[in-house]
Formats: sequence, structure tokens, C-alpha cells
Amino acid sequence: MPPPHLSQKTSGTSSQAPARRGARQVKQHVELYEEEVTNDHNTVSDLEPLEAEAVDLTGDTLTEPSQDASQPNPVQQLLRDMQADQHKRNEHRKKTLYKAYKDGHADAQDAIISYFDEHEASAAAAHEAQMSRLTDLLKMKAEIEREMAGKLAKLRGDYLYHSKAVEKVIEHRMKQLNEG
Repeated sequence: MPPPHLSQKTSGTSSQAPARRGARQVKQHVELYEEEVTNDHNTVSDLEPLEAEAVDLTGDTLTEPSQDASQPNPVQQLLRDMQADQHKRNEHRKKTLYKAYKDGHADAQDAIISYFDEHEASAAAAHEAQMSRLTDLLKMKAEIEREMAGKLAKLRGDYLYHSKAVEKVIEHRMKQLNEG
């Protein structure tokens, strides 16, 4: 049986340069290859019963005492090794990606925390300045209200004094008009 990569039919335009494959084409090619390997593996495993029989070209089964049934086929061993290597590469890639994610996450979290700390510090400084200005304004307001209360008391006193003076003038004028 020819190797799986040679069993795929080629087109009649083999003189053309091979085109670059996209992700979908590569995936289809890999799926076809895996299907062929699986079919070849199933065919070999179906034809190899536990008694270590082999098939000759006519399709008759022959017993081969020299082949041990517990010893794996070299192609199967190669496939297992390829799968194990692929698994190791994937695990390494996952670990690398996870480490990069954790590092990026930690960096982003540190940046956010430092940004908020800076913001909080600047906001606290602004708050302190506003509170200081508010305290000064409240003191000015209290002083102005005190001055206003003093002026109002003086104005009240002046009003009473002048109203009594006006009353005396009016009474004196009324007496003059009644007498005369």
C-alpha cells in the first residue's frame, strides 16, 4: 500500500507552481490525511488478529510465527510518537500563552492600580484645596454676617432715634397749629 500522502490524487496541471494554502485548505488536507491514516490503521488492525496473521496478495491469511502481536507496527509507533510530540508542543504553547496572559494581566492590573492611585492623589490634593478655599469663604461669610448684624443694630438705633425726633417735631408743629 502506498504511503498516505501519495495516495491523494493529483490534478493534471502538475506543471503549475503549488498555490499557497489557506487555513481551511490546510485543515481539509489534515483531515483527509488523518482519515487515510485512520482507515489504514483500521485496515491493518482489522487484518491483524491476536494470532499474528498476515494477508498475502490474494487476500488469504497466513500465519507468520516470526511477527510478535504485542510489538507495535513501526507506522503505528511513528504515529504515536507524532501525536505525543504534537501534544507536547501544544502543552508548551498553552503554557507559554498562559504565562504571557498572566504577565499581561498582572501588568494591566498594576497599570490600572497605579493610575487610580495617581488619580486619587491628585483628587485628594484638589479636594484639600477646595476644602481650604471653602473654609476661608465660610470665615469671610461669618465675618460679613457679623458686620451686617452690627450695622443693622446701629441702623435700628438710628431709626428709633430719628423716629422719636420726627415724632417730637410733629407734636411741636401740631401744638403750634392748635394755638394759632
